[in-house]
Amino acid sequence: MTVPHVLIAGGGITGLSTAFYLERHAAETESPIAITIVEPANRLGGKLGSEAHDGLLIDVGPDSFMSQKPWAVKLCEELGIEDEIIGPSSSQFYMLTGGRLHSVPHELVSLVPSRPEALWKASFISTAGKIRASGEGLVPPRGAIGDESLSSFMRRRFGPEFAAHFAEPLMGGVHAGDPEQMSMAAIYPTFWEMERTHGSITRALLQRRLAGGAGAAPPKSPFVALRHGMQRLVDRLRESLTATRVVLDTSVGRIACSASGRFLVSLNDGEDPEADAVVLTTPAYAAADLVAPLSAAAATRLRSISYASTAVVTLAYRRESIQNPLEGTGFLVPRDQGLPITGCTWSSNKWEGRAPEGVTLMRAFIGHAGDDAVVRRSQEELIAAAHDTLSTVLQIVAAPVYRRVDAWPNAMPQYRVGHLELLSEIEREMEQYPGLLLAGSAYRGVGVPDCVRQGMEAADRAFKSCTANRVEQVSA
Repeated sequence: MTVPHVLIAGGGITGLSTAFYLERHAAETESPIAITIVEPANRLGGKLGSEAHDGLLIDVGPDSFMSQKPWAVKLCEELGIEDEIIGPSSSQFYMLTGGRLHSVPHELVSLVPSRPEALWKASFISTAGKIRASGEGLVPPRGAIGDESLSSFMRRRFGPEFAAHFAEPLMGGVHAGDPEQMSMAAIYPTFWEMERTHGSITRALLQRRLAGGAGAAPPKSPFVALRHGMQRLVDRLRESLTATRVVLDTSVGRIACSASGRFLVSLNDGEDPEADAVVLTTPAYAAADLVAPLSAAAATRLRSISYASTAVVTLAYRRESIQNPLEGTGFLVPRDQGLPITGCTWSSNKWEGRAPEGVTLMRAFIGHAGDDAVVRRSQEELIAAAHDTLSTVLQIVAAPVYRRVDAWPNAMPQYRVGHLELLSEIEREMEQYPGLLLAGSAYRGVGVPDCVRQGMEAADRAFKSCTANRVEQVSA
C-alpha cells in the first residue's frame, strides 16, 4: 500500500501551516504521510516576506498580526520563536482629516471607549457627531436580519460622521475594502453578534468590562510583530518541514478524479502526481479554474469573490528632514479626504530594529476596492504620490534616501455582503469531493492568524480524508 499523499496548491502562510499541521498529525499518530507543496513563485511565503537593506528591515507585505486571535502566536510557540514576538513601541496613532493629524484616544481602539470621556477627546469628530455616537446604547437592535454592510451597520448604530471618519478607516482599511459592500457578519462577527445578543455594542462591552472586574488592565495594542520581520515565520516553517516536498516555479494545471477515488493532478512542469487529498490555498479565482471540471457551480461561486489591488510604498528619510515630531506609529486616512494613500505606518517608530539611528522608515498604503488604477501606475508614480502626500502632512523637506514599491495586484479578497452564505453554497457544492479542500484568505479571514487557523483545519480534514480512503481500500 502506498503512503497517503496530500498535495497543497500554494506556498503562502496557509499552505505552509497546512503542511506543518499535517506533519504534526502524522507524527502524533505514527502514520507515514507524503506532502507536496506546489508554489508558482520562486519563493515560499506569499505576501509574507522581509528584506534587509543598509540597516533597514523591510516587510514587503503584512508587518504584524493580531495577538487577540491566538493561532499565529500559538504557531510561533510551536516553532520555538515565541521570544521573538514584540509589541509596538507606542499605541498612539492619528486620523488625518481636514489636512491635520488628529490624535486617536487610546481608549477608542476597541471602537467603544472604556471611558465615556475618551470620545470627547477625539478632535476629528464634531460635537454633534460625538453626541450621536455616544447614544449607540440607546439605538434599538434591528432584530432578526440577514447580513449588512460595514457602513450601514456603523451609520445605524453610531451615526454617519463617526462611521465615515473613524469606524470605516479603522475597521475597513486593513481589508482595502469598500465599506458600503463589506460584510459585517463575515469580517467583524464579534460586533455583529453583540447587537444580536445584547442589543447594542456599548451594552455588550460594558457587561464584558464588569465581568472582568474593576481592576481590569487597560487595553493593549491588538497587534504584535516579529523582531526579525515576518520572513522569520516563513523560514521557521520551512525549516520545520521534514516530510514535505516543495516544488517552486510551477503550479497545478488540472485536477481530475480516478476510479479509485484519488485525485489525478497535472502540474505545469509536466509532472502528474496522484493524491489522496488536495488543499487549494490559491486565490479564489485560481481555485475556480481547478474546480470547474469537477463542479461548475462551485467554480462560478468562487469567481464571484472579487479582489482589490494594493501597493505598499516603503520610504526612508533622514530624521532631520522631517519636521513633524512623529510621536506615535502612523495615521489612517478616511476615504472622503480624497488623498492617494489610505494610511501610513512609521515602522521605525512602531517596531524595534527597523532602521539605523537617524533614519525613519515609513510604509504608505495605496489602493482599495473599486480602484484598480494602482496596478496601472508605474513605481515612480506610486513613489511620487506617497512622497508628495507625506511631505505635506509631515513637513518633509528632503527626498527619501530609500524607496521601494511592493505591488499586489488582485491580492486582497473582498468579503461582500452575503459572503458567509456564499461560502455555505460553495461547501455544499463540494461535499461530493471530501478530499478537495479550500483554505486561505478568500474564505474565513484575511489576517495571518486566520490563515494559520484555516491551514490547521485543512490539515485535520485532509488527514482524516486520507485515513478514510485507506480504510476503504483495505476493506475492499
